[in-house]
Amino acid sequence: MEILNYVEKFEVDGNKHGRYGIKLSPMSNTIRFTAKYDNAICAYIVGDFNNWEKLEEFKLNWQLDIEDGTLKMIKDVKFENGLEEGQYRYKYILVDREGDEIWVDNPYGGKNGFKFTWDRVENFLEILSSNKFVTYKAPVELVGRVVELYDKVSFPDINWYLKEEIEGVKLENSYLYVSEDVEEGTEIVVIAQTSDNKYKNEKKIIVSKSLPDQTLVHFLTDDNKYIGESYLWNCWAFQDGCDSKEIDFNIETDFGDSAYMPYHNFIIRKKQWGPNWVNQWAEQSPTFNTGNKENNLYILYGIPSPYNSLKEAVMACGTKIKFAVIDNDRKIKAYLTREPLLGVDFHLYINGEKIEGVSTIIRGREVILTNIPKNINANDLVVVSPSNMYNPCKVTMRSYLDKYYYSKEIGVSFLTEDIVLRLWAPTAYKVEIALYNNYDDLNQNYCTVEEMAYDQKTGTHYAAIDREKNQGKYYLYKLYFRDINNDGEIIDKINYAVDPYAFAVGVNGDKGVLIDINSNDCKPLGWKEDKSPYIDKKIDSIIYEAHVRDFTIDKTSGVSDDLRGTYLGLVEEGTSYIDEVSNKKVSTGIDHLKELGITHIHLLPTYDFGSVDERFKDIEGNRNWGYDPKNYNVPEGSYSTDPYNPITRILEFRQMVQGFHKNGIRVVLDMVYNHMMSTENMDKIVPGYYFRTDYLGRYSNGSGCGNELCTERPMVRKFILDSCSHWIKDYHVDGLRFDLMELMDIKTTKEIVRKTSRIDKNFLIYGEPWKGGDSPVKNGTYKGSQKKENFSVFNDTFRDAIRGDNSPSRGFINGDQHNAIKAWNIVEGLKGSIYTITYNPDESINYMDAHDNYTLWDQIEKTQNYNTQYGQYRDNIGDNILDNYNVRQYLLGASILFTAQGIPFFQGGSEFLRTKQGDHNSYKSGDIINSIKWSDKVKYNEVFEYYKGLIKIRKQYDLFKITSPEDVKKNLSIKFAHNDDKSGVIISSISSEDNSEEFIIIYNGTSIDNYDVNSEISLDVDKEWSIIANGKLAGVEVIKKIVDSNIPLIKSYSAVILRGIALLEK
Repeated sequence: MEILNYVEKFEVDGNKHGRYGIKLSPMSNTIRFTAKYDNAICAYIVGDFNNWEKLEEFKLNWQLDIEDGTLKMIKDVKFENGLEEGQYRYKYILVDREGDEIWVDNPYGGKNGFKFTWDRVENFLEILSSNKFVTYKAPVELVGRVVELYDKVSFPDINWYLKEEIEGVKLENSYLYVSEDVEEGTEIVVIAQTSDNKYKNEKKIIVSKSLPDQTLVHFLTDDNKYIGESYLWNCWAFQDGCDSKEIDFNIETDFGDSAYMPYHNFIIRKKQWGPNWVNQWAEQSPTFNTGNKENNLYILYGIPSPYNSLKEAVMACGTKIKFAVIDNDRKIKAYLTREPLLGVDFHLYINGEKIEGVSTIIRGREVILTNIPKNINANDLVVVSPSNMYNPCKVTMRSYLDKYYYSKEIGVSFLTEDIVLRLWAPTAYKVEIALYNNYDDLNQNYCTVEEMAYDQKTGTHYAAIDREKNQGKYYLYKLYFRDINNDGEIIDKINYAVDPYAFAVGVNGDKGVLIDINSNDCKPLGWKEDKSPYIDKKIDSIIYEAHVRDFTIDKTSGVSDDLRGTYLGLVEEGTSYIDEVSNKKVSTGIDHLKELGITHIHLLPTYDFGSVDERFKDIEGNRNWGYDPKNYNVPEGSYSTDPYNPITRILEFRQMVQGFHKNGIRVVLDMVYNHMMSTENMDKIVPGYYFRTDYLGRYSNGSGCGNELCTERPMVRKFILDSCSHWIKDYHVDGLRFDLMELMDIKTTKEIVRKTSRIDKNFLIYGEPWKGGDSPVKNGTYKGSQKKENFSVFNDTFRDAIRGDNSPSRGFINGDQHNAIKAWNIVEGLKGSIYTITYNPDESINYMDAHDNYTLWDQIEKTQNYNTQYGQYRDNIGDNILDNYNVRQYLLGASILFTAQGIPFFQGGSEFLRTKQGDHNSYKSGDIINSIKWSDKVKYNEVFEYYKGLIKIRKQYDLFKITSPEDVKKNLSIKFAHNDDKSGVIISSISSEDNSEEFIIIYNGTSIDNYDVNSEISLDVDKEWSIIANGKLAGVEVIKKIVDSNIPLIKSYSAVILRGIALLEK
């Protein structure tokens, strides 16, 4: 050791000259000394620990303190052999610009100045148990861990034994078992001792015979807090066919707070509240399942998968590197569960080799590694390895993988002699094709396996296999990844995954199938000649929303029993319903749609979704809307006549499309590219890439369903574009509706529009311009982003103005007609919303109800009587239904919808007062709630005829389908009765360019019968005027001619449409 020579020295008071600090880390044998004195160029530390010698290795230099962002003189002193416990004295030596030394002491002077105490905390053995009580049906799992300083833990081998032997009680493999004969309340003392006999402890477990025979769910938050002044964590438990139930965490265990779960499915949620508001779902987990009657499940906040073992769960939540990620070639970020101690270094290893020259910046719990190699391969094992305190952590490759872009065809291609498969899986170092004879073969029980070649440049794996030998076989991809275990040892991790590009799957979509969907077996007769029905302009569209099962599953549909609830049932012709009392016969199914006059059928999800077990498709209650995608590129099997045959769903879906086209109806598919049922399959292929995650690797939840696809990443965007192209090219669909469109980045949406417009200029693209929760997406497809972009969005502002929001509240038609804001929103909606959210009117999808929220009838009835209960809806309509105020409000809404500029959309069954008995979220409710009851068409036939008449008017007269904002401004004028925006009466006038034709529509939202509008309207005397719609009838035929320009008095809650044609034109 070189001892530096002293220069002149001065003793000063540390309280008056600069600022000084010390930070101790006994675990890493490190002390950080800091000094801030502006006139010093450097400093030294002298004290008991270095014999008061001024040594170079104790020199403090100026640098940025990342903890507070200020410049200080800092030195981390590491004592390789540690320090003896006890008290140590020290001083600072400041060296000024002249080279003079200033000794800095505290106010007490001498060598009794600055001091610190060096302590070591004794380690101890802690016993954790899955429950404080044990029953013969539910053994207790025991975990022993040694707790060290700063909560560092280790899991040594433990010897378990009973303090006192009790008959019927045994310990086996860290589990405590009791027989049924052990008495209630018996106290069992379990002793744990480490195998080196260094640590020992005991724990008491009590026998209980009254515990529920249910899964005990344990939930652990980061802060171990579950209830506060304005929040509460609890569970929402549910089971198919059963009521849902709110469950509170009311049991304290060694792993957070716990609760017994009465149903198989549950979601953990955070309820928040404040003055006059409650949010039941401020945060929520994915849906968890208790599986095969697990005794215990352990959920960690932010972790998407549960643990079945207490030990695994405890190990997962210890002091660790929580997440490490590489998003670009400049840096790697690692995030820690707690701030690192002084002296903990972080190193970078690639494929087991330490990389020199890497720089490390530590900011609290964040560690940034820079100067990393530029040539890291996608399938390299990249590991951040700390010198102490934390276990090594594998680095997740996220946006770093964007450069491994593959622009050509991915998936399965059938050649004359070969089947070519290609998978994008850049982080897998090897992929094999596992082939199976049966859909239910265990993953590891494949009949043969074929290895794929790897293209390092594009990250794709590819292979050509014999077509004759393998066609019709089931298949999975078997992927190999380099990984590390808990001890940091390099291991192989093997995943089995379904091909995301699969065009055919087995029952429930758990395996792909090697089927050429372009073969004759998969095509109906005449498929090559199938064409989309002609439509002149997008704005000519009239969209009818339907659910495949709901539309025909009821026996009143008249559809053949074996086709009810299926693709083929939708297009079975010649079906009808005959009322047993009146003997009145009405058309049903596709014949009904033709009679109604709609141009497009919008089908709720028909891709392969996960919430319905296809093996039991005919069981009541085994249904769902399907907003939980599993395989995007395959039709759902439960709507086919044989889900076990992979060809059937493909063939019958095509027959369905063909049937609609033959009958003049275009087909729109409801696609959910914002989230998936589970992240599991995609994450097995490219871990961490397909879904948006935060800085800790936790899935963002803008969908409200636990995850969201990261559409802005190039290969995710390509997947979506390829999927859309597949449905258009291979299934001839005519439109796509996107769920939660704001979660799709606008570039992806524009690309879809660009591709589809090339195929068909009138191809419909529309969706929900909102999201279901907070999301990191910054360039989403929101309301207004569609302006001049050739796609459309749902206009919920117009909907709320007509009928009220989903609380439910009232709108113009059902009691809030004197609300000026809603009145102006009605006016704006009638104009196609060109002054607010749209540029062209056809960008607005105008609607009053859809599958979500209350049906229009339930909304109206609920807002008239908030106490209306299940089973009471439509009870009091009466025989003369058009005299019923609620029915009149309903038809007034329909009049607004079909006479507004834009594209009308309505929920199937609305044309005859569909009710779901107040169920405003019927996604998994049974057929009794969701099915179309075709007897309603007889019962409420006047409403059906009114809808049909309004559709005829819209289709017949182009003035209700103006295409440009300029023509709307020029030819459409709207005013309020008495120029009062609170009058409750709106008057609209639409004229043709040459003034040869004019329509005047009066919307009376008031309760005033016999409303006189003659003082408000001056009819053009050069036109012949007639009424084509009033409160009871609608259509293109004349109901009544206007005499002497005298408009008849208008009924309450009704609309009147007047048509005027120039006398020379009549």
